[in-house]
Amino acid sequence: MPDSNSKPLILITGANQGLGYATTKLLAEAGKYHVLMACRSILKGEKAIADLKAEGVDVSALTPIEIDVASDVSIVAARDGVKSEFGHLDILINSAGVNGVVGEKKADLRDNYRFVFEANVFGLASMTQTFLPLLRASSYSDRRIVNVTRGLGQIGVALAEDNMYKAAGLPAPEYRSSKAAVNMITAVDARLLQPEGIHVVLVAPGQTATAFNAYNGPKSPAQGAANIVRAAVKGHAPDLIAKLHAEELTEFGW
Repeated sequence: MPDSNSKPLILITGANQGLGYATTKLLAEAGKYHVLMACRSILKGEKAIADLKAEGVDVSALTPIEIDVASDVSIVAARDGVKSEFGHLDILINSAGVNGVVGEKKADLRDNYRFVFEANVFGLASMTQTFLPLLRASSYSDRRIVNVTRGLGQIGVALAEDNMYKAAGLPAPEYRSSKAAVNMITAVDARLLQPEGIHVVLVAPGQTATAFNAYNGPKSPAQGAANIVRAAVKGHAPDLIAKLHAEELTEFGW
């Protein structure tokens, strides 16, 4: 078995809970990757690793790092740490986010939009731009940036009179517009970075039962995470850009 430092290096944000945790588990179980688990504190990351170990997962190639995606200081510090220890990054998964609906609603309209966009849009954009030099420094043949969106951010879903999301009953304009912004950022970055051999992939895990949505969804975290794993490490990367990867939503546009 190769040591963990010889394996492709993947960084995933929001790794200690929900879809981030489930995605990390699937990647660890594959045994092929060294995963940097980005969490808001090292303690959260260490607890997640302990939980995975208790589930029987080999955690030898999991490393916790501290990143608050709402703080550029935190993101830059993490980048510098990864650069010092590894010198590169092979795959970035932008999974962290807030919903702005369940338990996080702010009283002031502007404050709520700021709260949601700081994490979901500005945080994602900052992660990509800050870690891009490390992706460029990688000699890995399948470099990717994976951005996690949601079906609720699609214009087609918003306009459809009836679909699985029952969109008319869940306005959530702050959250949904943040994911629409993620979709556009992904589309622009995909075209800009494709000539460099860095492929930017958009993925929607579907309605997944996690704390993020008060455990309301027909899919298990493992099922939702499987979509993210496919976007990150499977398939032919050039064929994955300019598409939304989520099997439930093929009838809708971006």
